[in-house]
Amino acid sequence: MLHTAPSAFSGEVEIGVEPSFDFLTEEYSTLFKSSCASAFQAPHWLAGLHTRLAPELGAQQHTVTVRAKADGTLLAVFPFVRQSTAGIIIVQPADFGLCDRNEPVASRETLEMLAGSAEHIKALAAALGRPDLLLIRKVWEESFDITRLFGGARALPAPNSAFLCETGEEFAGWKQELRKKFTKELDRLQRQTAREIGTYQHRAVTDPNEIKLAFEFLRLARLGRHKGDVLEDDRFYEFYRDYAIEGARTGEAITYASFVDGYPVAVLFGLTGDGDYHAVLIGADFGKLTRQSTGIQLLYRVIQMRIAQGYTVFDMGLGDPGYKAHFRPRTVKVRNVTKPMTPTGHAIALIYNRSKPLKDFIKGILPNVH
Repeated sequence: MLHTAPSAFSGEVEIGVEPSFDFLTEEYSTLFKSSCASAFQAPHWLAGLHTRLAPELGAQQHTVTVRAKADGTLLAVFPFVRQSTAGIIIVQPADFGLCDRNEPVASRETLEMLAGSAEHIKALAAALGRPDLLLIRKVWEESFDITRLFGGARALPAPNSAFLCETGEEFAGWKQELRKKFTKELDRLQRQTAREIGTYQHRAVTDPNEIKLAFEFLRLARLGRHKGDVLEDDRFYEFYRDYAIEGARTGEAITYASFVDGYPVAVLFGLTGDGDYHAVLIGADFGKLTRQSTGIQLLYRVIQMRIAQGYTVFDMGLGDPGYKAHFRPRTVKVRNVTKPMTPTGHAIALIYNRSKPLKDFIKGILPNVH
């Protein structure tokens, strides 16, 4: 029997580990929809990370759940995995470097209930199974303070911030907030490209074969431009591509592309499981169309399309503002949370949080700790 997750709960709960938790069940979908979690905790995205990537990367599912003792209603999910490398055990979200935001899946009221009980905090710590370190990266500062759930945890600034465009409901109004020179140039390039090169179209791609072609272009467009780019690894490339196809079917993701005379010249892939668009991957023609700024053009036109469809938030993702600054986004500070549980964990946390050279060394011996 499935239950709707309540917005507040005051009864007894059971906290434990469900190593075979299924993120594609109706009970998880119901919880996710009532939670304050992001698209990076959406059902199909997490299911893919756990069932497809985790085994390939030597991670074991370690999903911590909170259920009502009376009837088993699912109240909270912590989508953790457990990884052991060089004898060091780390529990962390099923991220593998692919998520821009990590947080528990629960309502804020449920999280407040858990944080307000010493008994619940103790049970959450026990559910971790005493690793060397609990590491939760990329927690938005404006999200629930997860350190309140894990005693002894610390949150320190992450190296990258997130950038959020809050556009309002009218494209014309948002456009006026941008530099006039910037938008005028994009409009000029749109007309010039269509006039001199060929039909210039921007749209979502939904057909599986068209998405495959878009991702082939995306991989080639990014090749050699970013050291250690995630798409150079076949496991990640195929995961993204297949999820883009699945996401087009389920509504958890949208792939957009710009076409000149029917050929892709820019591709943008993002997650939409929480209703907002979270840009994850972008690639553009840096050959003969370099001067057309096809990547920036695509971002601009996608935001225009999203506003026309009634959406008012566009997440430009993590990283150096660079080209993002043209769109006047709001900066969201991001934190990394560590909770050491052994002397080894204390040493790793200290190095990870304080020393860049040693942090790079840790990344070398502990894959997927970024």
